[in-house]
Amino acid sequence: MYVTKRTIGLKMLCALLISSVVSVASVKMDGYFIAQKSCEAVHSIKKSTLPFTVTEGMSYQVMAKNRPEATHYLIRIPNLEENANKWVPTSCGIVLTNCKDDQVEKPTKGESYLFAISWQAGFCQSHQTKIECKTQTEDRYDATHLALHGLWPQPRNKAYCNVSNKDKGLDRKKFWSQLEPLHLSENLFSKLLVVMPGVGSYLQRHEWIKHGTCYSDSPERYYSDAIMLLNQINNTPISSLFAEHIGQKLTVQEIRDAFDSAFGKGSGERVNLKCDRKGLITELWINLKGEVSKEQGLSSLLKNAPIVTKIACEGGMVDAVGF
Repeated sequence: MYVTKRTIGLKMLCALLISSVVSVASVKMDGYFIAQKSCEAVHSIKKSTLPFTVTEGMSYQVMAKNRPEATHYLIRIPNLEENANKWVPTSCGIVLTNCKDDQVEKPTKGESYLFAISWQAGFCQSHQTKIECKTQTEDRYDATHLALHGLWPQPRNKAYCNVSNKDKGLDRKKFWSQLEPLHLSENLFSKLLVVMPGVGSYLQRHEWIKHGTCYSDSPERYYSDAIMLLNQINNTPISSLFAEHIGQKLTVQEIRDAFDSAFGKGSGERVNLKCDRKGLITELWINLKGEVSKEQGLSSLLKNAPIVTKIACEGGMVDAVGF
């Protein structure tokens, strides 16, 4: 059957949870799997045998998942007399479980974030008057590495926490130089100057006022954590992938594959690509969920985050420094 808004509305009191961000107490399940896209379900996960394409919008009886932290659900395909049970990737849809205490899926604890990092040369093509763009050189860090834009607590309206109306007004009018200077340690600020070229335009004050105030009590922790996350990405072949494609096109799938290799299968589904009107890559927007700490690496934050359901840009040109 096709799932209607009314059908889901009647079931919402039980549970409507995105499968990629939950953990369960039992492998056995009782409910329905709702496909959010067309994808392949198989009889054997390892051998990928007897594939069957599930239909977007269709619901299927769900009976189990392959392990507590699942990668696949076992669903039943109607009208198949033999081999009707198939394994479908958890990223393919959502689960509607029946209301039994031992079977209801429980959400992973932790906050949700959108981590925005920039390909500075592409960004600068449409912001040529900014000081960080005028001064960019081929040997500067951000010419060959992804740069920090911001770490944004979600949902989007979670902003300007305990910020005065005066500072909100200055920020919204982009009078960032008039905002109060941040009290950062000398060591941290020196690192920020390298990875966040937007400091030249007081971007660090804007990001703290709008987003950081909803993240922590101090800009020191906010930027320490943001730099830590960025370094985890730039210390993998993801950074090299961009550097090696300067002057060439790079697809979102190639970028997602690189995230899968660096942080585990499925990580790339949490990554969205942003491009400008000329088709230049400008940013990556990355979904994260959990507690940001040295103990919890980026792999876990990606694994627990919701998948990107709408790709903003399928691919674009990796621009070189210069106008």
